[in-house]
This record gives sequence, C-alpha cells and structure tokens, in this order.
Amino acid sequence: MAGSPDPIKAAIAAAGQGAISDTGGPHREGYPSSAGKPVVKLAARLAGLIMVVGAALWLSVSTGVKRIDSGLFLRPVALHMMAGEPYDAALIEAMDADMSVVLSDPVCDYQALQDLAVVRAALAETAFQGDDADLADRRLTATEQAAKASLACSPGSPRAWTILAWIEHIRHEDTPLLRTYLRKSFQTGAYEGWPLIRRMEILLSLYPKLDPAELADLKQSVNWLAVKQWGEFVGELYLAAKPEARIVIRDVLAQAPERAQKRAADVIRNGGEDIDLPAVEPLGSRPWK
Repeated sequence: MAGSPDPIKAAIAAAGQGAISDTGGPHREGYPSSAGKPVVKLAARLAGLIMVVGAALWLSVSTGVKRIDSGLFLRPVALHMMAGEPYDAALIEAMDADMSVVLSDPVCDYQALQDLAVVRAALAETAFQGDDADLADRRLTATEQAAKASLACSPGSPRAWTILAWIEHIRHEDTPLLRTYLRKSFQTGAYEGWPLIRRMEILLSLYPKLDPAELADLKQSVNWLAVKQWGEFVGELYLAAKPEARIVIRDVLAQAPERAQKRAADVIRNGGEDIDLPAVEPLGSRPWK
C-alpha cells in the first residue's frame, strides 16, 4: 500500500542498525543475464541442504498445524538433491503454493514466513540452473517478499536475513547493504545450518575483501562445521571457492579433528583436486595400496 513503511527498514531499525536509504535497497541494474553465470549458483549437494537442515521445522502455518501433505514431498526431493540427481521441480512449486497462505494470514508468523522464503529460494535456484533469468528474477522477487514479511514480524529470523543477503549478492555482488544483511544473519543464527552454509558461500566469494569481523565469522563457521563432523560440506565449499579463499579453509581445517580432515579431503579428491592436511596421507605416499 502506498505510503506504508518498508518492513525491511523497520526490521533493521528494530535490530539496532538504523534505517536504510531508498537508494540502498535492491534494484535491477547489474542483475545477471541468462548469458552469464549468476554470482551465487549452488552445486546440487549444497542446494539440497536447503531442505535437509531443519526439515522438521518446515511447512507449518501460523496455526501451528504441520502441513503433512507437503512434508511428504520434502524428504525424497532433498535426497535427490543431496545425491546430485534430478528431481521434479513441480514438487517444490506445490510446496510454495501450499505454504503461501501465510502471506495473508492475520497472525504474523515469522517462522512460517521464513520457511516460505527458503522454499522460494529453492525455486529461484531451479530457474538459475535452467538458465532462465526472467523466471529467476520473478522468483527472487517472490522470495524477497516472504523474507521481508518475516522480518516485519520479527527481526530475529536468521534465514530471512540470509536470504536477503543472498538476493543482494546475486543482484549487486557487493554493497554495504549486503554486509549489513550478513552481519544480522550471523548475529541471529551463527550456527543454524542453512544460514551458516549460505553465509560462508558469500563470504568466500567476497574474500579477500572481508573486514576483520567478517573474516573471523568465516573462520569460526569453517571450524564449527569441522568440529561437528560435517567435513564433507567443508570439502564442497573448498571445491567451489577461489584459490585465495581456499587458503583460509585449509588453514582452519588443518586444526580440525582428524576425521573431519579426512572427510573433507575425500570430497575434494573425489572432485578431482587435492589438499595438503596434517591428518591426510599425500596421494601416492603408499603406491602399493
């Protein structure tokens, strides 16, 4: 409605960041065309994390009733994505249609809205993978709508902040607004799986243009994944990272538990590359094996 305050400005102000000027928000200039690669385009295994992390919290409406019908779609789609296999995007569209009721619900439910935003982010990624920039743009706008609605309910939604950072990064690559979104994502959900992975992807793409706090956040996140025995995700991030950013991952991983080092190295070597880690035998060190 005309004259209504921008919910994202209100959320950031409520979170202690102050208002954002009208020139600082997302816009269309610089948006990647179908002829080029989007700034953030996940591998299928990482995209699958969208639906694996926190799956039990998904698909609820503001009444608190679980949407079991959509929930039945969740697990098979996630398993296909994690295995790098094709899946029926129509299932995700059905989830979106089923969950969109929360946008018109009189009860402001930030969790249901942030879950809707994550589903819509998955839809946007399918459009990127299909090289359809126009469809991706429409889906990004729909994703942004749900994320902003979540923050209008509560500024403590890490997924919503992370999604806004992801959209800002795709559209503009690097802006002060992106850094604000990343900071709020870390502050509201430093160790929530999906936001953590997304933040790391963005921070690695921005490296070495990180301030000390952002670099500390990145190292802390790599270490947390390693300590929690999610070395395979560290390996996936390493493969996707720029050479200079890989140094950061390697240095943190070298201090991680032996099992995490080996799991990450397995993923990296299966991806056709190698990494030097204290707990991992160099390739060719035992030619008789």
